[in-house]
Amino acid sequence: MLIPLIDADEQCGAKAANLAHLLRAGFAVPPGVVVLEVLSGDSWVPELRAALRDAGAAPVAVRSSAVGEDGAVASFAGQLHSTLDLTEPAQVIDQVRRAARSGVGPEAVAYAARMGHEPATVVPVIVQALVAAEVAGVMFTRHPVTGSQTMVIEAGRGLGGNVVDGTMTPWVWTVEDHTITHQAGDLFPPLIPRQVLQLAALALRIEALFGCPQDIEWAIADGTTWVLQSRPITASPITASPVATIPGAARSDGRAAGRVLATGTPASPGAAEGFVRIVHGFDDFARFQAGEVLVCRTTSPAWTPLLARAAAVVTEIGGLLAHAAIVAREFGIPAVLTAEKAMSALTDGQHVVVDGTAGTITTTQGSGER
Repeated sequence: MLIPLIDADEQCGAKAANLAHLLRAGFAVPPGVVVLEVLSGDSWVPELRAALRDAGAAPVAVRSSAVGEDGAVASFAGQLHSTLDLTEPAQVIDQVRRAARSGVGPEAVAYAARMGHEPATVVPVIVQALVAAEVAGVMFTRHPVTGSQTMVIEAGRGLGGNVVDGTMTPWVWTVEDHTITHQAGDLFPPLIPRQVLQLAALALRIEALFGCPQDIEWAIADGTTWVLQSRPITASPITASPVATIPGAARSDGRAAGRVLATGTPASPGAAEGFVRIVHGFDDFARFQAGEVLVCRTTSPAWTPLLARAAAVVTEIGGLLAHAAIVAREFGIPAVLTAEKAMSALTDGQHVVVDGTAGTITTTQGSGER
């Protein structure tokens, strides 16, 4: 069963319903359809093939839109399957089926369990025109760590997948009262100040439409700014846990911290103690124990089972608005990102304090290694 994206409602999942609301309000949203009841049979396949023929050979994105996804409490950020830049109908159909089943994948199940949700056994799927983005990124209409009125905008060149998944450290701007108050990145920013302020104005219009602070994905192509997603900002600093609460995790007891071992971007507030576990990749997953501090180059949704058991997380790259940072804030565990050379500055078994409010990793006085 296919539903035009502009007609999507809550049965199509919050992501699709929010995009439909934006479309009906006149915002630039790539057109598409929502496929329902994917796993109930193949009656939708001829409909989808016809829709793809009507769209020509243009590439599409296949995106999950679970009923529990993009909610005010749980975003499921990055936990369900999406695929970009598909052109062959057979590929699109295969990826629709994969997205529909992704609610019971290991990442989504671990996330749902940690958040107290039931897994999504069948996921509605959006098939949407792909924007050939020159620049893309994410913007939050409130600062995700401090909760202030400061808007945060992160961007990179191209489709933006590496911005949202945390596999690059993006350019970042903060905006307050229609003024850029901070800019960070290399010497060649992908946006000029006028574009940054236009994005900020767009974000405020979207926030006004939904009536609450928003987490927005966007892309710019041929002079048009497209809205790819909008959902409530989850885990505000007011509700985030100040200390990791994973069973067995070491907790901060007020002892003075020792020397600073590494610093980075404060990404999820609070402080927690734990023993360092450096994880290079999947081969190290079995070594990770509940209550340890996850230290890695970057994360992906496949790392969610580790985040669900970690006392804190430290990465060498990534953005404040990337999936790992969002999930850490929702789990209530401290996170420090862009901690340069953290994997060499810290050692396995070292006992540390991770302060996700200050952006520091320090030794505890008198602590050593286990």
